[in-house]
This record gives sequence, structure tokens and C-alpha cells, in this order.
Amino acid sequence: MESSRVLSDRYALISHLARGGMADVWVAEDRLLGRQVAVKILHGQYAASEAFVERFRREAQAAANLSHANIVAVYDWGEDGDTYFMVMELVQGRNLRDVIRSEGALLPRRVAEIGAEVCVAVSVAHNQGLVHRDIKPANVLLTPDGAVKVADFGIARAWDDSESLTKTGAVIGTATYFSPEQAQGKTADARSDIYSVGVVMYELLTGSPPFSGESPVAVAYQHVQQQPEPPSKLNPNVPPGLEAIVLKAMAKDPVIRYQSAAEMVEDIDRLLAGQVPLAAPQNEEPTRMMTSANLPPVPDQAPATRPDPPPPQQDRALYREPGRTDRTTLTIGIIASLALLLLGIILLIRLLGSDGGVATVTIPELAGNQPASAIGELTQLGLSIEQELIASADVAEGLVVGTEPAAGTEVERGSFVKLLISGGNATIQVPRVIDLTDGQARTAIELSGLEVGDIVVEASPVIEAGVVMAQEPEAGTLVAEGTKVDLVVSVGTNALTVPDVVGKSESDALFVLSQTGFEVDQIRIEQRPSAEVLEGFVIETDPEAQQFVPRDGFVTVVISQGAVPSVVPSVLTRNAEEATQILEDLGFAVAFDDPVELEWNDPLNGVVAEQNPAAGSTAEFGSTIRLRVGEAATDAAAPNVLGDDEATARQKIEDVGLVFSRGPDIPLGPFDPEDGKAMEQAPPPGSVTPIGSTMTIRFGVAEPPVIVPDLIGDLATTCLTKAEADAAISGVGLIPDQQADTALTFGHPCDGRVAIQSPDPLTAVASGSQVSYQIGVADPGVELGVGTVIGIDLATVQANYPSLTWTQNTPTGTCLTADAGLQGNIAWIDPVEGTTVATGSVVIYWIGHITDGPACTDPPTTGS
Repeated sequence: MESSRVLSDRYALISHLARGGMADVWVAEDRLLGRQVAVKILHGQYAASEAFVERFRREAQAAANLSHANIVAVYDWGEDGDTYFMVMELVQGRNLRDVIRSEGALLPRRVAEIGAEVCVAVSVAHNQGLVHRDIKPANVLLTPDGAVKVADFGIARAWDDSESLTKTGAVIGTATYFSPEQAQGKTADARSDIYSVGVVMYELLTGSPPFSGESPVAVAYQHVQQQPEPPSKLNPNVPPGLEAIVLKAMAKDPVIRYQSAAEMVEDIDRLLAGQVPLAAPQNEEPTRMMTSANLPPVPDQAPATRPDPPPPQQDRALYREPGRTDRTTLTIGIIASLALLLLGIILLIRLLGSDGGVATVTIPELAGNQPASAIGELTQLGLSIEQELIASADVAEGLVVGTEPAAGTEVERGSFVKLLISGGNATIQVPRVIDLTDGQARTAIELSGLEVGDIVVEASPVIEAGVVMAQEPEAGTLVAEGTKVDLVVSVGTNALTVPDVVGKSESDALFVLSQTGFEVDQIRIEQRPSAEVLEGFVIETDPEAQQFVPRDGFVTVVISQGAVPSVVPSVLTRNAEEATQILEDLGFAVAFDDPVELEWNDPLNGVVAEQNPAAGSTAEFGSTIRLRVGEAATDAAAPNVLGDDEATARQKIEDVGLVFSRGPDIPLGPFDPEDGKAMEQAPPPGSVTPIGSTMTIRFGVAEPPVIVPDLIGDLATTCLTKAEADAAISGVGLIPDQQADTALTFGHPCDGRVAIQSPDPLTAVASGSQVSYQIGVADPGVELGVGTVIGIDLATVQANYPSLTWTQNTPTGTCLTADAGLQGNIAWIDPVEGTTVATGSVVIYWIGHITDGPACTDPPTTGS
């Protein structure tokens, strides 16, 4: 069992408190309510037995109904896979067993006060029909302020023994403290607890129990056959009245004992008030008890408080008359039963609803939730919850995978719903090693990628020594690599039993061990500082007393070095259990402060991240080392990836423990600056979301550009017609847009074809863009008609050709001619008649002049 384990996703185990015959006790953190509790976990070898599981469940239900200041409260019961556990109040302080070992006999008044408080606790249980059956010093706790609390109503059962669970003949309890009827296998009742209280008080008064022997059977025989030595013979300070109370409680015949715990409380109160108790001879003088000023120091000096008794009535006798039945307890029991019955009826009516039908609820969708929130949601619906760890490659470790029945299913209120929790990489199947030898089991476990955990040895009359009897986790369970597998190995019947040598000197301990059968080379000595045990005396043994050791096995005896300063070791990166064990082995006390908040993937998650004092410093023996365990975040704030490229966005998301997912692209135009950038994200930046959740990102993606076709090209040969231009533009996914025609010069080659386009040819544009163009219209020109210029006066010609510019040739502008008709009129032009010229062209002309010279038949080169 590792300290990092969490039961039902609520109780995180911190440190191991004690190992019992049927269950281990751990200190745990209730993660839902934020408090420390004690968790008792049924041993794995017993979890396979339905009878043991049923007893464990009944134990929790019975103890949970007990609510009193003198009783350790039971908060919860549950199961995690095949692990069954009970959650109890964590009581700070020591038990009476440790007090007796360190201080010996207590002062009589303190013993009386403790006995009264224990009787109050068992009286409460008796009033609800429960017998403790295992009252002993280890089950009586003293808090730092002196209060008394009875723990472990672990074998308490209803007085109704009709079920096979409680059949007669089952001997349950601890031999040193159980009653004669328990020793004989008879049914135990409230008076059996009174006997055990008497034995405990006897040991508190004398420093040792009334009976002891080499075996539980020998002790049981003495309970039945022998009378105890009067306490005053062993401790002269025991007053007669207190001795009478103890011996009456320890009467062999239950009829002679106190018939109720309340009756014993009244007698102790009489003694504490200076009166003669009813158990003592009535001619005895009142005994003055030692005052509290003479009591041992805290925690064993302050008297426990009990509810003040009601004021005496005038018609009510101060003491119960002999032989008369006290009906107070019966009356209270009847009233309490009626109240519980009424409460049950009210709850039943609420559950059934006003129509008397069975209420149903719909199982919600819980996949991806934290287990704590899922449990809270199911609890609010009135559902009972079981949990199971399963492997899941899709859901992050520790989160809810789903439920059985599935989400959306309607079930009756009060039904059990199995909450499926992801084990992440829990992909290794635990091998079955039961019936293998110890060595074979180790090999099989290590070859599977797992580790061998705690190995407990137990005697067995049927299983050969060295063979595995039980394992945890069970075979077939899916676990993570490196998980520890605990084993219970048989030592057969030929085994050594470790004697109780705690508190003895080293030499005495070695002598007792050798007398028990341990050879010198089977005893290992370990030195350890201790502020509570004198130097040279035994602090503890490993295994503990009454545990079995193979015939060739070893026992470690821890000898006190006294209170010496020690160097504080480093426990950083250790889990809570390992760190606690290391520090406590050196004599330090350990306290855990609030966890250190870490990033989700920090390697210090679940292990000690801080310690104070620091490693290497020297601290007094018994001083407290404060530790803080790293706790990785379970939620993360969604990072802002808007504007980032895919690689950057993915890295940011995965860095905080979230899962990257690319959503549908957002189309963009060519050359858009958002091309390849994150434009949308869900959840939005800053949103808090569970680790392992998916973030969906949409990126902008620009479409490829379209190249504008060349509609003009080489002007002489490739100007396109309108039809050709429209086809070329549409063919590449663009839209033709014909604009107004454009004028061209006379004789232009693109006359009637595309002369201008926009955008320019070969420009890259978005698909669907418009391409505008203009058809060229060329100037038609002016024809110089034959006979319309030569021989015509200048004014007439200018009037007939207003779009042309008429310019007289220089320097003279005249032409010699013999033709009288040309005299004073235009005799020659350049270009000549019959030529077509562009509008606005310049025409050179000559005026005719009669002369004897040659005729003006060619463009003249000289004037007259």
C-alpha cells in the first residue's frame, strides 16, 4: 500500500498508523472536506471472504450510528475495487497501552476517571444494542487535553445473533482482556464489556494485566478458572472502594457484575464524590481519593468531562434500590428507536414522492470530470456510488471515463452507479502469484514490470511454509508500471512467535527471545534515538509481538539510544509514507502542511517538495519536521494562441496539459496576413478547464491567386476580340467587365479589339475578381479627294477640310505654273490629292504663280 494512493478519489493516504489482525489503519486526507481522518483498510486476504467483508460492513454501519464525545466517530464506509475501508475521526494523542508502557501504573483517581469515561462510551453503544467485544488499552485513546475516547467498535455486532455472521462459538476479542464467557465461546453481551473495562482498570492500577501466560489459550483458561490477585496487593495505594469496583466488574459470573455500564458509572461517581460505592461493603468508611493536584502531568491529568446529571427530584431516590430494575435505559432506548423509526418514515416518503411511486433520476454525462465533482453530482441525485479504476488511452489519468449504467439511463433513486475512473497508462495486468513460492512470486512480479511490496508472514495449518497465501492487488487487475504488489506468505505451523519484549532491557529482551527459540544469529540489533524510552531498553521489534517468523527467519530489536540530537535527512522527492517512515525512524515527529501548488506535469507531484528544517541541519530528538507535498494542478487556463502559427499554438496548449485539435479552416483571400494564423479558439483564452481537455483551433487559409490573362499582347498581332477576351477571363475563374470604348489613332492595329485592360496582364488576383477591358475604336481619317484641293482657293479648301491644318510651304509657298487656273489658288499639296490622312493632320500647300517657267507638276523644291 503506497501513501500516494487515493481511495474512491476522496481519501488520500498519508501515513501508516497501525497494523491490526484484520485491518490496517492509515492517516488520510479527506480531499472533499479538507480534513485529516483515520482510514481502516481491510487486509487483502480477508477481502476475498464474503463473511469478513460483511462483518467489516456491519462494523461500519453499527459504529456510524454512535455519536458521543467519548466515542471515536465513524464518518464513512466504502470500497475501492476490492479494497474495503472505513473512515473514522483522527484522534491526536496516545492510547492507554502506550501510557502504561511509558509511565507504568497511574494514580487511582485518574484510573477511576478513565474507567468512568470508558463506561459512558460503552453505555451509549449498549443503549443502541451494540457490544464492543474488544475493550483493551490500545482501543482507549487519551487526547492532549485529557479527554477519553473509545476506538474501534470493530467487532461490535447487534445483539441479535440470528445471522450466520454472529453464530455462537466465534471467539472474537483480545485474550488478555476478554471475558470468561468469550473465552468459552459463549455469546457476549453488555456485561462482557464491563468485565473488559474492569481488566483495563486493573492494569492501569497495577501496571500489568490480571492474567498472563505463554499463549492466548493459557490466558483464556485463567479468565475462566482463576481469581485475580487483588490490585491492592500489587499497589498499596489502591483504595478499597476502587478495588471493590474493579473486582465486581471482573466477576466470573455475569450476574454478579454490574448489570449495565451506566450502573458502573454511578458507582465510580459515588467513589469520586467521597461516598462508599455500592460494590464495597456498606459498613466501610468513605475513602478520600487523591486530588487532581497529585495526578500525572498532561495528557493524563485532566479529567474527562461527562454530561452533567439531571438535578435530583424530591420523589426520586438518590440510589437505585437493590433488586429493583432500572428502566431509564429501556425508556431512552424505546424513545430513540421511535425517533429513528419516524425519521425513516419521513425519508421514505420523500424518496417515494407524493404519488407513492418509486422516484427515478437520469444519470448525467460525467466523462472528463474530476471524480470529486462527479461524486458530488451523483450524491445530490440520491445515488449510491461505487468506483472502479480502468485503463483509458483517451481520458487523462484520474478523470472520469464514464458510468455504468451509461449517461442518460434512468435509474431508481438510491441505486448504485459505478463511476469509471481512468488509470491512464494502467496497462499491466497483475499476475496471479497465489500458491507460488516466495521466490517464484517475486520473479513473476518483477518480470511483469511491477515491484514487490510489503511481505507479511502468517501461520497456516494447511498451506506449506514459503508459499504465497494472498496478494494485493488481485490477479488480473490493470495497474501502472512499477506498482507494488503486497504478499502474505505462509510460515506453516513450524514458526516462531515473536514475544513481547518492548520496554525490557536489551539483555532481558535477548534472554526472552532465546527462550522463545530464536538463535543468536536470528536476532538483529538496531540502535535508535528515543525521547520516550530509556537508553538501553527496547523501543519495538520487527515483526511486532505475537507475529510469526519462519523457523529460520529474523527478528529486529530496536534499542533506545536515549534522546540525542540528529541530523535531519533529505526526504525531498519521497512520497509521504516513505518520508514519514524515514523521519520517524530517526525519532522525529512529522507534520504535513498545505500542499505546494505545482504545474500539471511537475515531477514533484505527489512527493515531498519542501521540508523544514532543511536537510543537513541538526534538530532535537522528537522535534517536528514539517513537510509539504507537491500537488499538480488539475485545471489549466486556456492559453491565448490567436495569431500564432500551428506549431506555436500546439506547443502552448500542450505545455499547460491540454490537447491540441485543429478545427475546420477559415478561407481567406490570396496574400491575407492571417494566412496560417490561429483565428478562433475554443475554449476562449483564460478559460479554466480540466487537464487533458481538448482545445480546438481554427486557422486562416488563403486561397491560391489567379493570374490575369494578357488580352493585348503584341499590338500588331494579338489584340483579342471581345468574344476572345470574355472567354480568356472566364476560363481562369475571373469575371469579364467591359467598359466604354477607347479612341485609338488612325490606323491603330487594335481597332475593334481590346486596347486597354485592368488589372495589368499577369497580375495575381483572387478568384472571382473582375477584369475590366476597353475595345479600341481607331480614327477613320480624312481623304483628300481628287479635284477638291488643287485649283481651289485656300479659303474654300479650309472650309471643306476643317479637321485638317493647312500650312503654306516656306519660304515662298508659291509654285511656278503656266496654268492660268492655278493662278492664286492651291497649286500643289503634300500629301497629294487622293491620300487619306489622320484627322488633325497638317497638309502643306503651295499657291500657283503664272510664269514662263516649267509647269508645277511635281512638288516644287524652290520658290518663284
